Amino acid sequence: MKIGFLYRSFEDVTTIAYILCNSKLTINYADGYFIFENGEDEFVFSKSIEIINNCDYKIQLFTTFNEWKQFKGFDKLIQTQIVENYHINNDDLKEYLDAGNICLSSASISFEHTNFYYDPIFNLIFFYYYYGYNFLNYHNFDKKENLLGVYHKPNNGININKEHRNHLYYQILDILKDDFVSYESKDYNMKALFQPYITFGHWGNTHITSYLDFTTSVCNLVFETLHSNSNEEEPNNRMHGRQYITEKTLKSICFSEENIFFIWYGPTKLFKHLKELGFWFLNSEFFDESKKVQSTNEMPYWSNMEDSVLESTLYLKKLKDKFKDNKLVHKFLMETYGDKLKNNVELFEEILNSYDKAEIVLNLIKNGNGN
Repeated sequence: MKIGFLYRSFEDVTTIAYILCNSKLTINYADGYFIFENGEDEFVFSKSIEIINNCDYKIQLFTTFNEWKQFKGFDKLIQTQIVENYHINNDDLKEYLDAGNICLSSASISFEHTNFYYDPIFNLIFFYYYYGYNFLNYHNFDKKENLLGVYHKPNNGININKEHRNHLYYQILDILKDDFVSYESKDYNMKALFQPYITFGHWGNTHITSYLDFTTSVCNLVFETLHSNSNEEEPNNRMHGRQYITEKTLKSICFSEENIFFIWYGPTKLFKHLKELGFWFLNSEFFDESKKVQSTNEMPYWSNMEDSVLESTLYLKKLKDKFKDNKLVHKFLMETYGDKLKNNVELFEEILNSYDKAEIVLNLIKNGNGN
């Protein structure tokens, strides 16, 4: 069967192309299409409706959910959600899915549906190619100016939208003092104009160069967008159960190849999922759900996730007190956990080159049988 996918953007097509990545690929640049051959099926991708109309089965690929009702003349619609969380109501999502359409999503939802397929790995694949991590030469650098570095700095005290990471930031700062560094560059007018999301959106250009900062530290702290129990607190809220990872997690995995250690902070469910996949972060050594942790009025959300971050921080301080030198701390960590970083690299390379659940998704696309 010849299955045609009409797409408009890289975001539309990345996930399905990844699922088919082990199939035979033919690219026709002149006529503007490419084909994956999988068994007896041909999967044809094009921006031209004329090419897709010659296929046995026609599918529209898209990302912006609210436009789905405008697509006509297709056998099925496939919406990909691989950058952000869903912000629509569950009833709207169910209406779309009940109509026989499919969602391929790296963001979770609070209910199950046979036409909804979730895998947070899709996000990592998208950002790996979108931000050009495939172009990087992953060189190792010995320069270690800092013990722990982070891309975060509270503005005017506690920012209510980031209070979880701010509380952690201040506790870590209290422990490490000058050994805890927030990466930043000098302020000037053109930077203030061009850098923020709210003006021209050039902030994304920083992602690929962040390793230049990360390499200066023995270890780095990554704050994911969501905190440990985000969207789990209020069952009646439409955002309940909706969690996702971002390019921040990609960095903490990719840069293992440069022998950079990371402490990862984000939703506990996703941390456990990453661990189950086989990925390792320094606070994996200190994450223990059997341990009782004490919350306070100031920090009622405190959990084993936050505790693992602080325990990792105390561990780094202990090493610095012992060795006195950041290079020696890094050397010790490499001798102790270097095999964990190597495993991150090998595991991610394996994931990049093959999707082990491909047949489940292809069956869903062809037959409508979900996982």
